[in-house]
Amino acid sequence: MSLAPVRRALLIPLAAVGALADAVPAQEPAKQPAVAPPAIVQGRILGPDKKAIEDVEVLYGEMRSVFTDRRGRFTVDPAPAGVHDVLVRKIGYVPVRFRVAVTPGDVWEGTVNMQRTAQSLPEVVVLDSAAFKNTRPRWLTGFLERRTAGLGTFLDRIDIENSRLTTTGRLVAISPGIIARNAMGWDELNVNRCGSGFGTNSTGVVFVDGVKTETSVTGRFVSFRDYPPERLWAVEIYKGRNTFPNGFYEPNACLLVLLWTNRR
Repeated sequence: MSLAPVRRALLIPLAAVGALADAVPAQEPAKQPAVAPPAIVQGRILGPDKKAIEDVEVLYGEMRSVFTDRRGRFTVDPAPAGVHDVLVRKIGYVPVRFRVAVTPGDVWEGTVNMQRTAQSLPEVVVLDSAAFKNTRPRWLTGFLERRTAGLGTFLDRIDIENSRLTTTGRLVAISPGIIARNAMGWDELNVNRCGSGFGTNSTGVVFVDGVKTETSVTGRFVSFRDYPPERLWAVEIYKGRNTFPNGFYEPNACLLVLLWTNRR
């Protein structure tokens, strides 16, 4: 170890020593854990004939109210976290109530069967909450851990929706240092970490739901067209091998893109 830096340090005026002693050393801010995107409660309402019922009101707790579409489907998104009673009702049918305990990132799904009634004020049927199951994506925990580490660019489904982008190439280009160009049949990326361009040692790799789907040495990616933004629930972009997370290391790649759909 060179002694030169030590000698220079000894030349600091004594008056400055006291100031240095009083100075509080800078500390890096503690990393905050990544927050999961809001939960979703969704399902389908069927009549006694097993056909979909349209315009059924679904009351989520005391704040949210949605109606089913012509396919009998409803979606509460975002669904506030906590324990909530859900009331399903429509004139001419027996109301149904069930309860869900929701945490951020959950996806509750189920089917409610309603029975017709001639009574003006029929009794409410309490549905076994087991009829609705939490299908929280298995990949979400790993996504949140990597997001907390902060070595890449991370987009959850709320970020994707708010971006209003219509192609996945443009979505990936949200990451600094990436430029996207749309062409017939593919999206082309120019990435600063890939030097003057893609090549044998400058490869881009795409994983979809944890499975390697595409490898490109030209910067052109076809799989982005198969998975447009409306199909995605999360995206991770890593530039440079030193940022690649465990389980997805690609020694010849300069770009790694992880796409996550709502597939469980």
